[in-house]
Amino acid sequence: MPLFDFGNSLRTCWRFGIYIRNQSVVVPRFISTPASPVKYLTSEDIKVTKKAQERLKTVLDKGERLRVEVDGGGCSGFEYKIKLDTKLHADDRLWKEGNVEIIVDEMSLGYLRGATIDYIEDLMKASFRVVNNPIAEKGCSCGTSFALKMD
Repeated sequence: MPLFDFGNSLRTCWRFGIYIRNQSVVVPRFISTPASPVKYLTSEDIKVTKKAQERLKTVLDKGERLRVEVDGGGCSGFEYKIKLDTKLHADDRLWKEGNVEIIVDEMSLGYLRGATIDYIEDLMKASFRVVNNPIAEKGCSCGTSFALKMD
């Protein structure tokens, strides 16, 4: 017996996400497609210091990852945005070691390739930062924005 009956001509089976019309299957409308395989980052893409890895082990909850993005703006032209995230998007790349995972989207990876992610504690704040970025020429004193090297 179907869960819903629309005049005996169209029956919906929500459990399997298909429509049944007069015993023939109609095109599925809400079956989710399998997720694309995760693309992983290598040590050539980004580096993560041991200090950053150890700190991430203590701050990440189950299912959380550190997301590192590059966005236009900041006082030098581009800025790093670092936050905790639970979602993985189709254009994301994943760095993983043990229980620690870092996400970098495809666009941001072009601005981060070869950079190092570190955890820095100083008198003003303690935070994750991108350091030693090979394409960054200069940045602001807070370490969140940078300008591109012009060759």
